[in-house]
Amino acid sequence: MINVERTMKMTVSQSLSTMCEENEYEQQNEEKEGEGDEMDGIAEKVQCVSLLRPKTSKKGEKLSLAKYGLWRREQKTHAARLQKQLKAQWEFEQLIEEQLNRFRANYNCDMVPTRLKDVAQSLMPKWALPHELAALAWLGDWRPSAILDLLRGLVHSPSTLKGSNDMERLLSQVMNEIRIEEAVIDEEMAEIQATCIFHLSFAPLNKHLSRSAAMTCVQAEFKKIERVITKAQQLRLKALELLVKKVLSQTDAAEFLVAFVGIQDLIHQFATRQKLPKCPGTAPGTIFLHS
Repeated sequence: MINVERTMKMTVSQSLSTMCEENEYEQQNEEKEGEGDEMDGIAEKVQCVSLLRPKTSKKGEKLSLAKYGLWRREQKTHAARLQKQLKAQWEFEQLIEEQLNRFRANYNCDMVPTRLKDVAQSLMPKWALPHELAALAWLGDWRPSAILDLLRGLVHSPSTLKGSNDMERLLSQVMNEIRIEEAVIDEEMAEIQATCIFHLSFAPLNKHLSRSAAMTCVQAEFKKIERVITKAQQLRLKALELLVKKVLSQTDAAEFLVAFVGIQDLIHQFATRQKLPKCPGTAPGTIFLHS
């Protein structure tokens, strides 16, 4: 009996060990199969990625290089055009500034009167023809507000110079400012004209003055007139610069300067024609022949 029990225990233990070994073997197989499945999935993903990756060929690379080269050439061409336009714009600005410098040289020239005829020369220049003096009636040159009125006339005339609301507003502001300064200068000149007689040597109150004292009084009056004329010239230049630099665009400013010079030239030509001597009139006559 004892031997039979031992034999049965050995048989059961062997069977249990065999079952454990089989279970371990199956688990190992399942793990290997799982790892194989995972590897297969990874391989499929890699294959999918490799299929989706764009393929570049030499022909595509050449095409891209050609497009890039064309783009660079177009960029260089456009940059050259821009540079040329900027240079032309800079030259355009220089021409406008040169024209303004000519007016500055004319309006800033020294006109200090030292003799009585110098005063008349400053107020009514000898180089101006009689009909031309009508445009130069304000202290020897154009009245500044007349320059501004010229722009307003050009804007409302059939010319290429077109106005806008902003330009009209700025022009009105400048016009008011210039006219106020004109009125001040007119008052100063009127006061000099009204009181100069009391400071000259032939005035009754100044007959007792010596010659040198009398000349000092005359020079003082000349100095007053010179200051007024200088203010008038500066106001003309101010009106012109405000128009060119504040009211008008660059193109409109150039057109206005051309028109202003052209009108001055037309006035001079008209005055020249009016001054030309007229030929004596001739009337047809009858010749009587005596036989």
